[in-house]
Amino acid sequence: MSEIVQIDADRPDPGIIRQACELLEAGKLVGVPTETVYGIACAPEHLEKLYCAKERDRGKPIARLAASLEQVEALGAEFGKDGRALAEKYWPGPLTLVLDTPEGPTGFRVPAHKVPLALARAFGRPIALTSANKSGGTDAVTAQEAFQCFQDSKPTASDFRASLSSDAKRFQGSENPVALYLESFQTSGNSRPVFPSIGKEKQTATQLPSTVVQCLPALNGVKRGPETKVLREGAIPAEEIYASLC
Repeated sequence: MSEIVQIDADRPDPGIIRQACELLEAGKLVGVPTETVYGIACAPEHLEKLYCAKERDRGKPIARLAASLEQVEALGAEFGKDGRALAEKYWPGPLTLVLDTPEGPTGFRVPAHKVPLALARAFGRPIALTSANKSGGTDAVTAQEAFQCFQDSKPTASDFRASLSSDAKRFQGSENPVALYLESFQTSGNSRPVFPSIGKEKQTATQLPSTVVQCLPALNGVKRGPETKVLREGAIPAEEIYASLC
């Protein structure tokens, strides 16, 4: 059984966060809002379930959602000068850094949204996170869109409105590979999905994916600092990334 549960974007309910963590530990998939596009998460040791749900090529890596720079460092990730400068400037925010780790190059992101931050903090280690869509499809930006993307028997929009307007603020459905979808809402009573921005003042909510930047040691063996390259331009323009490193 899969369900959508509304969660306060400003004060995430610890009970709901705990429920999500228990599902992750049990090998289940969990839908997570961010300040960019909606995501699907799993514990790193259960990546195969995420690949299957998305129908994704196993050769394509999946990034990690982290609660802080320190949580990424705890995994042995090497930031280098450029990586640390970018993390300090844009985290929390829409930036994914591909860093060298004992397990090989891995992408990490610390989002500017209290719900995924609370989830990663409670989980105690970075969580595998990728966009909520079938491989090659359009990125979902809400839990409803993600649910419909993965649902074999798709409910109507009126089904969602009726269920989410109830006191329980839940929608349940079957035949869905994601056990729980978290949909953020504002304390003011607005039941519409929101994309809160926290951290740096210049950051604003966006429906673009995060910008992905590779910060790896130079491959030619010359010790001249990390090799930095924008792999995917998203919410942060590539020009701004390069300018910030000058």
